[in-house]
Amino acid sequence: MGVIFTFVIGLLMSFEPITDNDYFWHVVVGKWIDTNHAIPNTPLYSWWSSIQNYSWTSHEWLTEWIMYKVGDIGCIVLMLLIFLGLYFIMYKMLKINFKKLFDFKLIWLLLMTVFFKVTGPRPYIVSLLFFGYLIYVLFSYIDKEKPIFNKLIWTIPIVQVLWANLHGGSTSLSYIFIIGVLLCDLFLKIFKIKYERWSSNLLDKKQVKTLLVVLGLTLISTCINPIGYELLIYPFTNMADTNMIDYIVEWQSASFHGILGLYIFIMIAAPVFNMIVTKKKFKFHEVALLLLMFYMALKSQRFIGMFGIYSTWLVGKYIFLDDNFYETIKRPFKKFEKIIKYGFICLLILITAFVGYKQISNFKIIDNDGFYSDAAIEKLIELQPERMYNDFGAGGYLLYKLSEYDALDDINIWIYGLGCI
Repeated sequence: MGVIFTFVIGLLMSFEPITDNDYFWHVVVGKWIDTNHAIPNTPLYSWWSSIQNYSWTSHEWLTEWIMYKVGDIGCIVLMLLIFLGLYFIMYKMLKINFKKLFDFKLIWLLLMTVFFKVTGPRPYIVSLLFFGYLIYVLFSYIDKEKPIFNKLIWTIPIVQVLWANLHGGSTSLSYIFIIGVLLCDLFLKIFKIKYERWSSNLLDKKQVKTLLVVLGLTLISTCINPIGYELLIYPFTNMADTNMIDYIVEWQSASFHGILGLYIFIMIAAPVFNMIVTKKKFKFHEVALLLLMFYMALKSQRFIGMFGIYSTWLVGKYIFLDDNFYETIKRPFKKFEKIIKYGFICLLILITAFVGYKQISNFKIIDNDGFYSDAAIEKLIELQPERMYNDFGAGGYLLYKLSEYDALDDINIWIYGLGCI
């Protein structure tokens, strides 16, 4: 029951007006793709990028086209469906008893669902879903959880084809994680590590062979996209782009000042603390990849969500709280168990109703708060400046409105979110 409330609260928190600047320019690019029946390889609508002869890897072309075709309301619905799928995968990773009203692991699930509140409809959320699926299937296969994962492991290359065209900039995570698992296993075997906590979890020959074949197929699958094999290295060259790091806030390190900073700190620190204090035998590759994701989350706030998704597996498997802890907590309140149970249900209902009211009561599809007004757009079209300088964080919305007025061919703006500046 607690799982259902957590899902509903998460979806309600995500049900917000579209305010993400990236959303707007993605839709405009999607319209260009649909109109021209082509995929762009140079930045569009920017006079600055054109005179600098910048190239552009359109690694999100399919999502952009879909976003344009389904419209604003359709994008919100798709986003909620993607998050619902992601919440379900995280729930499975946490191994929560569905019938239990409360499980401490629900706190982590709620923490994650609230975090995704800050992410609007955009190609990036597709990667969150695919990354969650990758972790769940790959690690369940390694742990020999159920026979079904012996078959599901072969779906990773299939998913990779979709990933490469929906949001190719994150597809490197698939082969990085598979290679990481294999390298950690090889390290333990070569150096004959006898530390029982790790050496008892080595891969068998069949697993190694399967993962090598899946890795090869995944690399081939990554190349099935408009730019071909170049997508294999694109994520690394993209991350090395100083323009992206210097000018795009989400590529920079998170600020730990204020309430939001405390929240982010808790989300990053909790899984690391859990792995330190747990008494369970964890696996070497899980720790190694945790350190990699921890570094990436500190380096760029863009990876905090992915760090949280990966950590969901670790929290579900290695949470330091055991059944004895639950019994110890419950013991003094045995006489009031029913009162506490129904009181907690009422509290969950009230919280859900309150969140739902706050999110839905004043809902509108597009919120241009902080962007350009319609009057400003109309004046701009009237003036038709030869070279316009605009705010980086509002360029996408500007393109979106110019497209509405059918004035994209009349005005080239400066920048709008590509990082080509």
